[in-house]
Amino acid sequence: MQSKSAKERAAYFVCVIALAEKGRAIAIVTDRVDGEILESPRGEGGFGYDPVFYFPVLKKTFAELSAEEKNQFSHRGKAFRRLLGALSTML
Repeated sequence: MQSKSAKERAAYFVCVIALAEKGRAIAIVTDRVDGEILESPRGEGGFGYDPVFYFPVLKKTFAELSAEEKNQFSHRGKAFRRLLGALSTML
């Protein structure tokens, strides 16, 4: 990765959630967050790739985000909000 340009370091996290009832899918949602892979880790929070996943919108790695920021911008937070939206249309 050291010789790679920022464009070649492009990365994203994806979350897919499937909700099923009695073995039948009733909602499938997905979302993603785009970023890039850094040369070296930054931050103390998160897990896995969070310290090297740079999120340009906030100029931080996912390991540097507060819990509130991560919930707002993460692929998981966005996918769960989509799921809630889908559920609200089913009720």
